[in-house]
Amino acid sequence: MTTWTVHAPPGDVAAAAAADGLVILPEKMSWGALLVPFLWAPWHRAWLVFAGWLIVSVAIEATDVLGGGRLAAILSGAFVIWFALVANDLRRWTLERRGFRLVGLVEARDEIEAEARFLGRLADPHRPVFGVVEPTPTPTRAAPQPTAAGSPPPRDLPPIVGFPDLSGGHS
Repeated sequence: MTTWTVHAPPGDVAAAAAADGLVILPEKMSWGALLVPFLWAPWHRAWLVFAGWLIVSVAIEATDVLGGGRLAAILSGAFVIWFALVANDLRRWTLERRGFRLVGLVEARDEIEAEARFLGRLADPHRPVFGVVEPTPTPTRAAPQPTAAGSPPPRDLPPIVGFPDLSGGHS
């Protein structure tokens, strides 16, 4: 099973789901980013990610021209593997920059099952809302009753050993 993150644009999550505006991303390596990294970022309209990828690739190529080919090959291979491992995280970062927010986590075998599970939970009226902490109700105390003049105030706690009793008795 894979963990999937569900992202929604600003506004109501149910309206975004009805308009097919949810983005569901797996928490795993991207094969597309490994095999065709120069196409992966533009395909997902991650332009800053593409610019960063391009700058690092040019720097690695400069290392190849200025230094040894072995170092450039090692750096290139390590960079492509790293890029494939963090590609979906970079997509999440791009979505956050566009105003999308994380609205759910789902465990499923594939994207269709992840979407079905998320929408099923979204339709449940008794579901807990992701990211919202509901306060626990605080017990209410009865209002203190006015006492006659000269009588001690009511005590909520038992007397403490060694301290005088307010009612005039000794403990």
